[in-house]
Amino acid sequence: MQFGILLTTFVATATALRVHRHKVAHKSLQEASIECNKYNVHGDCLARCVTLVTRDWYDSSNGISPVYSRFFQPGPHDRCGIDRTQRCLQARAPMISSLDTCYRATESVQCYMDQYGEVNVTTPQFIRFTILQDARLVYECATMLGYSSPEQLNALLNDKEFLRLETRCVMRCFMIRSGLYSDSGGLNMARYYVQCGGYEDNFYERVAQCSAKLRQEISCEDKCTLAQRLATECIGVDYATSTIMQQQGDTLNSVIAAQGSKVYMVNDQNANSNVSYHVMSSGDSTKIGNKDSSSKFGGNDLEVFMQSITNRR
Repeated sequence: MQFGILLTTFVATATALRVHRHKVAHKSLQEASIECNKYNVHGDCLARCVTLVTRDWYDSSNGISPVYSRFFQPGPHDRCGIDRTQRCLQARAPMISSLDTCYRATESVQCYMDQYGEVNVTTPQFIRFTILQDARLVYECATMLGYSSPEQLNALLNDKEFLRLETRCVMRCFMIRSGLYSDSGGLNMARYYVQCGGYEDNFYERVAQCSAKLRQEISCEDKCTLAQRLATECIGVDYATSTIMQQQGDTLNSVIAAQGSKVYMVNDQNANSNVSYHVMSSGDSTKIGNKDSSSKFGGNDLEVFMQSITNRR
């Protein structure tokens, strides 16, 4: 009897420790730098590689994401760091060719190191999901919940208004597995901030008010509806929880699923580049083909970049 209680306690503890992980990824700048070193990326391209690994860099005109700031700690009395950083980014951008993505990334990172605050190299931070990962999670959730036939998948992906309970349950599963939600804790706003690429200052207050309203309207037993409406109504269309589930924008061209051969394809535009990817998954393996790759490498050494980010304030 005591052994059974001990075993139950162990399982419950292990579950509690792992329930928030699922598919969630965290990386520190140090880990990202080590990863880029394995790929033999050096010089100006090292900063670009690191910020691509942390999913904070866009080769498009967007440049560096404002949520890159999560790797920095402003001084306790410094309220102007954000403004100084933005002025720095705006001043340097016109002086650099849009084609020189490595140098643009290096200068953008330098603005954060010079202006934003003390860099935190070792603490892992949440890494946002890509559209391709979204698609995989939605497919896995649909399969786990028993909605994996071609007809069921097609119905789910076309239920844009979440009229079907099964669609809402797949959405809840996706949110839990991506670490954006739990039944007990609700919406994980710190992760949503990263996943959405930042949002306006009063966003947190509006989400809190919306969440409180929905929790009064929806029965706590209807977990799927509550999770889905919290995401779509409180986070809203401007910051979609899943572009796969909500079919938003031009980034998702098609999601085609076929249960017979367990093959699905996702054709989309990668969020961090102008490269179009073609993804095929069969069984447990996934192949990603790059239609047009134009990465630039060259320069000095990893230690140069690491030393710069550890010595800056």
